[in-house]
Amino acid sequence: MITRRGGLFVLFGVALELFALSFYAMRDFANFIYDTFGIDLALYLPNIYNLVYLSPALIILSSIMLVSATISFIQYSFFTRIEFIQIRRELSTDRCFAGDFVTVVIKITNKSRFWIGNLFISDIIPDTFDLVLGENYISTALPPKSTAKFSYVIRSGVRGVYKLGPMQVVLQDRAGFFMKQYLVEYYDEIRVYPSYEDVRRLEFLQKAYGTILFGRYRVREKGHGYDFWGIRKYEVGDSVRAIDWKASARTGSLMIREYEAEKNIKLYIFIDASSSMSAGSVRLTKLDYVARAAVLLSYLANRAQDLFGLVVFSDGIKEFVPANKGRRHFYRILDTLAGIDSEGASNLSRTMKEFVMREKRAALGIVLSDLEGDPTIIEEAVKVALARNVFLLFIAPIGPLFERIPSDEITRSFFEVVLTEYVKRREQIRSRLARYSVPIIDVGPEDLIGVALETFLKAKARGIGMI
Repeated sequence: MITRRGGLFVLFGVALELFALSFYAMRDFANFIYDTFGIDLALYLPNIYNLVYLSPALIILSSIMLVSATISFIQYSFFTRIEFIQIRRELSTDRCFAGDFVTVVIKITNKSRFWIGNLFISDIIPDTFDLVLGENYISTALPPKSTAKFSYVIRSGVRGVYKLGPMQVVLQDRAGFFMKQYLVEYYDEIRVYPSYEDVRRLEFLQKAYGTILFGRYRVREKGHGYDFWGIRKYEVGDSVRAIDWKASARTGSLMIREYEAEKNIKLYIFIDASSSMSAGSVRLTKLDYVARAAVLLSYLANRAQDLFGLVVFSDGIKEFVPANKGRRHFYRILDTLAGIDSEGASNLSRTMKEFVMREKRAALGIVLSDLEGDPTIIEEAVKVALARNVFLLFIAPIGPLFERIPSDEITRSFFEVVLTEYVKRREQIRSRLARYSVPIIDVGPEDLIGVALETFLKAKARGIGMI
């Protein structure tokens, strides 16, 4: 493919050749007019016969230009090939949290024995990433058997699974007359977890306040353990080893010393990934918010050595991670959260029926859903869960609050009408579930994370889902 510069260069060379030949034609035409009509055009164009003296120089110049363009084309065709180039992309990490930085290094190697005169490479990045440092392209020349590299830093904006690439490669000759464009299908996957900022804030609070902030939410069960619970009177069947002889001597009757042990719970986080959860701003939908809440809940459960699992659903279970504990399991949850997308209609009843077939024991279920499905189906799901000792708590985003609030009065009035109708419908669902003592906690974008934290800690303190 010839470039604009090459086209102009060749066109100019051809034009010079034509000009040189035209001077000869003009001389012959002037002689023809003089011989035929006796009119001497030199009287009107004094230098018409002298122009031919420029023709040889113009012919030589045009020939040099056209020959150089031809040589450049031959060299470009045979010695500038995409097969001679090796491209490698290196990432500082292929897994990160939303808002983290990733350094990308591109290395280009010329494997041939020939010069690559003009090389342009552009690494295509997804729209959800921000280029914060450097440039994602390079224009350079590569000597034989040499390597060039460039780097740039991107910031991951939104949770998800993304691919860096492809790469746009443009090869040109040294003069820039000819060009080949390639789209190299070279990709690297980056898995972006939901934001970890909420966990970092929690860690800061834990360092600042220690157990004062969260210690009162521990689950304790009276019985065998190491922490002192209290003293009570002896009852038939109590172990003799549990008798507190000093207290018995003071009171005049046998007294038993009791201890307590900290217990763990089994938590399942239910995330509604139906199409209605995609509402919100471009980079912060309802689904993104609840994914952040799920990260925080998983972190808390992991720190407390609780069992925790994940259920992602729409018209049924889309992703299921059985309850477990440990750091590796925590990152398995993060991997799942990074890849979820909102699609389909919400059917919590079918989801719960599928869930109880997989999980046979009692558990605490925190449902993160906008509850925009059929209220009857939601109520049926609660019945199924309670019948199998799965205790549900609903944290329900109020959909309109996650949209951009309009500024003009007419649109704002319409927004308030929609919000009022939304709240009325939510109250109907709340009254249905109140019969089963299942709470629904309404949240907006500002308080969703905090409410999720408080809900889990209070449920844990009550021993819901204790194992």
